[in-house]
This record gives sequence, structure tokens and C-alpha cells, in this order.
Amino acid sequence: MPQPPTAIAVEVIVTAPTDADSAAIAHLSATGGKALPKVAYLVKIRLKTMPEPTSQGWALYVKDFRIPKYWEAKDGIYFKVFDRQFFEDHKGERLRFSQNGTEFVDTKLRLAAPRRHGGGKLPRQEEVLK
Repeated sequence: MPQPPTAIAVEVIVTAPTDADSAAIAHLSATGGKALPKVAYLVKIRLKTMPEPTSQGWALYVKDFRIPKYWEAKDGIYFKVFDRQFFEDHKGERLRFSQNGTEFVDTKLRLAAPRRHGGGKLPRQEEVLK
């Protein structure tokens, strides 16, 4: 079995949404019955080293919730959240990796709520992911 990624830090950053994010936020607002703020929460997970590409990738979970999609960043991976309620629903839950959905590798990291944004202009995602 390939070695799982070694996560060493997690950070949640409030950012300005991309055009694609704005379309997703509009869709979720229309179908979810509540207006979502026009922000994207980036959950950045810093990895000790990037895992080698294999035919069997590692799925990312917040406790038992599988993150449907995540992307590679300079020093790890990240995923996006558009509804702040996600952080309330999963507050303090452990981040885990799995290759088969039944055996899990605990990162020892927990999901935290995003820091309150103090107003002003939100950073662009490209800036945050540098």
C-alpha cells in the first residue's frame, strides 16, 4: 500500500470567489433556499511531502464526510466551501485520508471555523495559493 499523505497544518481562508465559484454560489443559493454570501472558503492542508501519483488516489474526509474534490497547491492540497454552515456542521472533526472508504488514516488535524473577515477587500484565490 502506498504511503498516505502526511498533513502538518490546516488553515481556512476567506477569499473572493472566482467566476466559476460565483456561478456555483448563485446555484446553491437558488436551490438551497438561503442566500449565501459571495465568498469562497479555501481549506488549505499543508503536506509534509506530496504523495507519489498512483493509480489509487487518496480520498479526503472530514470525519465521515468525503470531500468530493480537492486540488493540488504549492505546499499541499485545498478544497473549497461556499456555505459557512459546513464549518458549524463539522466543527472540530478530524481530517482523514482513505483509499477504499473503509480504512482511514487520521491526520491528527481538525477542521476549524474560518476566521472572521474584518471587512475590506477579500484576497484573490491566486494570491492565497501562491
